[in-house]
Amino acid sequence: MLKKLGTLKFKFPLISFFTYLLLVSVILIACYMRFSRNMKETYKEHGEEILNLAAEEIVIDHIPDYLSGDYNRAEYENSVKKLNLYPYYFDEVFYLYAYHLNDDGLTGTYLFDAQVNHDDASELGDLYEIEDDILAQINKHGTGEPLDAVTDNTQWGYLLTVSKPLLDSKGNFQGYLFVDFDLTKVRDENRVFIFRLFGIAFALMLAVFALGMQAVAVRITEPIEKIYLCISKFRYATIKDREDNLKLVKELNIHTNHEIQSLYEALLSGTESNLRYMTEFRHISDKLGAANEKAYTDIMTGVGNKAAFENKAMELLGRIDYDESPEVAVIMADINNLKYVNDTFGHKSGDEYIIGCCKIISDFCKNSHVYRIGGDEFVIVLEGDDYNGRKLLIEILKSHFIDTYTDESKDPWKRYSVSLGMAEYQSSDAGFSDVMKRADDAMYKAKTEFKEKYGSYR
Repeated sequence: MLKKLGTLKFKFPLISFFTYLLLVSVILIACYMRFSRNMKETYKEHGEEILNLAAEEIVIDHIPDYLSGDYNRAEYENSVKKLNLYPYYFDEVFYLYAYHLNDDGLTGTYLFDAQVNHDDASELGDLYEIEDDILAQINKHGTGEPLDAVTDNTQWGYLLTVSKPLLDSKGNFQGYLFVDFDLTKVRDENRVFIFRLFGIAFALMLAVFALGMQAVAVRITEPIEKIYLCISKFRYATIKDREDNLKLVKELNIHTNHEIQSLYEALLSGTESNLRYMTEFRHISDKLGAANEKAYTDIMTGVGNKAAFENKAMELLGRIDYDESPEVAVIMADINNLKYVNDTFGHKSGDEYIIGCCKIISDFCKNSHVYRIGGDEFVIVLEGDDYNGRKLLIEILKSHFIDTYTDESKDPWKRYSVSLGMAEYQSSDAGFSDVMKRADDAMYKAKTEFKEKYGSYR
């Protein structure tokens, strides 16, 4: 499942969907914030208009008299009566009140509190505990200065508070006049509108997205997936594999009339070129292989020549360098009395003598590599069962060559005789050359013993 989600067919629609969803969400959040800001600005301006009108109903110069208790009651009651009309005529007005700021800077004394249906009005002289956000505004702007409008989620709802400082005819600060608007309903209506708008936008987005993704799937992702699955089946081991690759590509038969079709045509062309080039390469390689085989084969005996042995020696050197316990053993072979056969019976007989000696070595060392590195010198690199039974193998070879040499019923050039010396890798060896040297020394020792026993000539 996770692997499927990582493919373009699933990844592209998922990324596109969440990108569209994020974009719509950001736009709607921005709209909601804009609505909220406009709502606050609108009600702030409305509040300022109401406060300017309400301030005219208050005799600000007489506020000190109201606080002292020595005031004209009829005048005060007339102001209260007029202020009570504002919540009645303006439904959004939740509270309309005024208080004088006390000396402690934390409380106020009620001057006016308009009557509202949802709460009892406070009386002149009642103590008012000033809210923290209003105190912060007073501390910010200073006593008697205009305050910023503030909003707050209260137990009565989402309220917007607009204020106006009350200054007497001499410019002295006497208190603040406040109007609170209950914006809970307006805010909730904005939220409902945004949610509905989001639902409509989301539905439209899904519809457009579904149609768009269907078009994208048909024209882009599905063709790309087909190409991907086709390429994943490619094999390159043989020419037949490449022919099957081309057949798979042709079966796709993509026609989208845009970049995907160009991609498909490039893949088709590349696959055809690959098959053509590999067919030509195989033809040339076969020719080169045959030539290469000849280059590393001794023409007379058919075994590996000196160049082939040098390549094998590099391989063995690497095996010695990197293997902890390399299984490396060689036999050095030198034909006895080849010069005698050539001088006495001719080079044709000498060639037959060489070929016969080589055949015996090859027949007994079937699992190993045999190389002719000189006119009468051979090297056998023991492998497999020959390596495992190397000690018995060299004894059998020595015995067989003694038998052929001592068989006087045969022609002299068929009485095959070879001196043999074997050596295997030891942990003290610095490299392959040490193994070769010990094998060569053992061979010359055997050759010396042969001459001492049978003489230099037969």
